[in-house]
Amino acid sequence: MANEILIVDDNPDIRNILNELISDLGYRTRLAANYQQALTEIDKKLPDVAVLDVKLSNTENNEGLKLLDHIKNKNKDIPVIIISGHANIEMAIKSLKSGAFEFLEKPFDEERLMNFVKRAVENFKLKNENKVLETKLFHSFELIGN
Repeated sequence: MANEILIVDDNPDIRNILNELISDLGYRTRLAANYQQALTEIDKKLPDVAVLDVKLSNTENNEGLKLLDHIKNKNKDIPVIIISGHANIEMAIKSLKSGAFEFLEKPFDEERLMNFVKRAVENFKLKNENKVLETKLFHSFELIGN
């Protein structure tokens, strides 16, 4: 089963480029152009990895960081890659402290972004495998006593 990547960017050109690059790696993609579409996609089904733009409208609200928090509240193990054309060190630190897997400034190097996506998918797979193994380990012994 191919992993599913959610791509959220208000710029249709960037959204389409990301879609094409990630699809070429063999991953399934879902797209959202704004905060509300992204919320709908996330609530419908959590992705395996998310690529989020920080600013999804002309306002000063950093909707991408709100989406990051929303995803992390649902499942802290989902890797989220944050991209921004309005990046500064403070924003990068804030997103990483909020649980972002990586932070990338626009214009981004395609090869670097694809490396982040591959690493994020691998990270997600390993965390899921770890959960399965822990479940098997702790449910395979019958505890006797107080």
